[in-house]
Amino acid sequence: MSALDAFRTCHGEPGWDDIVIGHDFGLLEAAEIQAWVAGEDPAARRLRLLWGEALRTFEAHLWAACAEAVGRTPRPGSTGWSRAQDRWREALLREALAGECTAAQLAAKVERIYEQVGCPEDMLLMLRPSQPWSGTPATVDPQAVQHFLNKTSPSSSNRTKPGC
Repeated sequence: MSALDAFRTCHGEPGWDDIVIGHDFGLLEAAEIQAWVAGEDPAARRLRLLWGEALRTFEAHLWAACAEAVGRTPRPGSTGWSRAQDRWREALLREALAGECTAAQLAAKVERIYEQVGCPEDMLLMLRPSQPWSGTPATVDPQAVQHFLNKTSPSSSNRTKPGC
């Protein structure tokens, strides 16, 4: 399942903040975003039509399309950015927890989310990160992950689907 599919399963259709933050964290590729973009605003059209060498300026076009669509772009540290980051974290953690995997595989997945999307302090209670210099692998408590998700779910998104 792609990151975008995991997001949609948990939160429904993403908004512009979610798309911008998903791209910034390396969760969404340009092609996924181009397929997602709707509307005939000039910036949205330009974003959809980028290809080849023009993709080098994809991020600038993404921010312009976002600003044109909603009147602003999310900025690191802003409330919108933080909420979108929480939604991504929740969706990815739920996907990791739902999959069939060993404790070591789950720990590796949670550590990857921790590294890619960042983590609030209370997430540290469920993960003991790996220590490559000593050869110690990451460990995670699946029940602590579920507890974290149960605690964060109501505040992380007002778009959360029931049961997610």
